[in-house]
Amino acid sequence: MSLSDQQLELLRSHVLAKLGDPSALIGPDLTNKGLALAIIDSIQSTGVRYGSVGGVLERYSEYRRSRGGDPASDGTEELLMTFAQLGGPLQWATRIGNQHKTSTAKDAPLKAVAVEAAAKAMSSLGIHDRSDMQAAARDADRLGEARTAWCNVTAQRSGITWRYVLMLAGVPGVKPDRMIRGFVADALKINLRRVHPDDAAELVERVAEGFGISSTTLDHAIWKYQRDPKQRAVSNQTRHGGED
Repeated sequence: MSLSDQQLELLRSHVLAKLGDPSALIGPDLTNKGLALAIIDSIQSTGVRYGSVGGVLERYSEYRRSRGGDPASDGTEELLMTFAQLGGPLQWATRIGNQHKTSTAKDAPLKAVAVEAAAKAMSSLGIHDRSDMQAAARDADRLGEARTAWCNVTAQRSGITWRYVLMLAGVPGVKPDRMIRGFVADALKINLRRVHPDDAAELVERVAEGFGISSTTLDHAIWKYQRDPKQRAVSNQTRHGGED
């Protein structure tokens, strides 16, 4: 799908119709999410209900606090330390994770394996905490190197979790998962399968820029709308005058 001014206008109109005044949208609170939690969140969140991810984040936080740590400021070194303390990905998944795998393939590794590998990949490039990730985002060459390393981790090739970990680390962006792509598909009146993640991300980013708001804020608002059937129903009733 090649982007056009018409597609931008369709998405812009869809945002106004479904989400209301863009200036009133509220972004996610990322103030207490260090890079360790960002890595866990980004990889654990694929293909599941987000409630299960919250459980993993809370167990990690409890584990770190019980040992005098501060999970909100943890970086890659602290995250890797928990794997070493517990004896590896399998034990980490049992104590902190949730046994979810990276894909539905029979021999797919646990997401804990990918979490550890991603932390090692970032650490090897000198990206240890949020500030390091934000600094890398300001350097195109370094950012490209980091993206390549991340996407080489098992089941992270699409780059969706890479975009998400950047957002969670405080770098504005869009996570073009099924929720976001579904919203874009509805706006453009096309099948979800025709919406490539990179195209969806660029469309949302450009529409957010046009509204003068953060792309992360618009991403969050779309995600909340898509996951709440009641909100979608109210929006549709408002738009269509309450008709069935």
